[in-house]
Amino acid sequence: MILLDPRIRDFVLLPIFFVVVMMSALRSTLMSIFKSENKVDMKEVKTNQMLTRCRMLKVHANMLREQAYKSRRAYFIKKDQGVLVKNPPKTKDPMDALQSAQDPTMMMGMMKNQMLFMVSQGVLGYWVSHQFHGFLVAKTPFPLTFRVKNMLQRGVEVPALEAGYVSALSWYFFIQISSYPLIAFIQSLINRDVEAEGDPMSMMMGTMGGGASPMGGGPDMAKVYKQESEGLEILNYEFSLESIETELWRKWRQERVR
Repeated sequence: MILLDPRIRDFVLLPIFFVVVMMSALRSTLMSIFKSENKVDMKEVKTNQMLTRCRMLKVHANMLREQAYKSRRAYFIKKDQGVLVKNPPKTKDPMDALQSAQDPTMMMGMMKNQMLFMVSQGVLGYWVSHQFHGFLVAKTPFPLTFRVKNMLQRGVEVPALEAGYVSALSWYFFIQISSYPLIAFIQSLINRDVEAEGDPMSMMMGTMGGGASPMGGGPDMAKVYKQESEGLEILNYEFSLESIETELWRKWRQERVR
């Protein structure tokens, strides 16, 4: 059994924690600064909102009175005037989607984020592996199997060492992976109005993985409009609140009797 010096906590364990967390916070801030704003197609936004309203109408139609339902239904599928039957948008050209994906401003922002991520990771990894090579910084309070030995003892090549000990390099990896949720939680407590950004590490891995191919084009909006209009046409409308006052009065009388 190996006894860990209490000074390891003060000079190795906690310094690695604070340095990695502070570096992750700084990297997250810089990546948010370098992040380029995506161009928004207002026509596409209006189309998506209109389709959402149509779907919400089909779901909650029975809560509307007949006149209100018919006016909303006519707005969507009235012959030659409804938004779903009059001039449906065309399917987006795959070449247009490819050109928008190759926006130089967006590509430059992605390259800056990648460089920032790689440089910060390389500097931190070199600092931990060079400064604390071979250090054991902690021990788990419960026994572990040797299957996790390689994961917990990176940089310490001692085959007979108990699996519960944690090396400095493994501790660095654990903090690196779990630092962003901690930073996001602290930021949410400090400023609740600011929407949390995505995890920088997850975003970088998704970017490096390539993501979805833009050559697939968008959905066939003519088919989408037709499906939504047909759904409204065959909808079986029945007002669910016709006798709601009587039902409430009856339940109130029953409660009074009890």
